[in-house]
Amino acid sequence: LNCSGGAQIIGSDTLLYRLVFNLVENAIRYSRPGSTVNVSIRDNDSHVFLRVEDQGPGIPKQYRESIFQPFFRLDKSRSRAYGGAGLGLALVWEIATLHGGTAEVESSSENGTVMLVTLPKRTTAQLNR
Repeated sequence: LNCSGGAQIIGSDTLLYRLVFNLVENAIRYSRPGSTVNVSIRDNDSHVFLRVEDQGPGIPKQYRESIFQPFFRLDKSRSRAYGGAGLGLALVWEIATLHGGTAEVESSSENGTVMLVTLPKRTTAQLNR
């Protein structure tokens, strides 16, 4: 696991923890043995960008939105091999949405996938209105 960058996000610490945990857990679970999972966080004036990059088999284009649906499985045989209930990415999507952000597959190929969560950058003054 390789982590880089820094940014601050204002929101539910419990939910944001779950969002990061689910993305990292999936990346580790589906990466090839001995590979690296990269986690980075950056910001600009208005948004925070969280990227989780794995070195797994990739996600075909036709499924890149479906993976965020509850209980969706890319490959039904994976559920037995890797465990899980098919809710992790659905929770990521919902938590990002609750914080005014988005979750998406930024890129994917047979060499791995980059998941991107974009969240609005808020100040405490904006939250106190």
